[in-house]
Amino acid sequence: MDDVFIGRIEVRPPLNDTERAHLATLGASGSTLRGTPTGRGDTSVPFAHLAWEACPSGCCLTWNGLEHGKHLAESLRFLVQHLFGPEARVAGHPAFSAFTCDHVLDGLVAARGRDGRTYVVEASRNRVSGRDGRPACAQGGDQRRGRARPRPANVIEFRPRRA
Repeated sequence: MDDVFIGRIEVRPPLNDTERAHLATLGASGSTLRGTPTGRGDTSVPFAHLAWEACPSGCCLTWNGLEHGKHLAESLRFLVQHLFGPEARVAGHPAFSAFTCDHVLDGLVAARGRDGRTYVVEASRNRVSGRDGRPACAQGGDQRRGRARPRPANVIEFRPRRA
């Protein structure tokens, strides 16, 4: 089964032509986000390819699935901090003079990977948060590793061996 992605991130005001073109070029370049002018030498930048795409009008971003879902949050955070947010790193950079750096991102995208894990990213007024979940149990039961046999009633476990 291929990865499945649903949802979108709304962008207000919409991205302009230059911003959309840069996003498309960066996504098609094959280089990672650490290879961008603002990402070089920054260890907080994800070592991932950009898989966010803008719609033709620039009012929303969707995940194209070309990168693993675990990079949803960190790559969206990169877009806010480096390219589109009010204090973006490209602000004032001559090569990015057409970037307005005034965008607000809001929305939610969820992904279910081939490994069964679920990844969710949420943007709320440029604050990006992400989380992931374990795959569902094949039998539909509890996912925690349990004991093969229950302990007798007179046995108290003070410290599990896994601790």
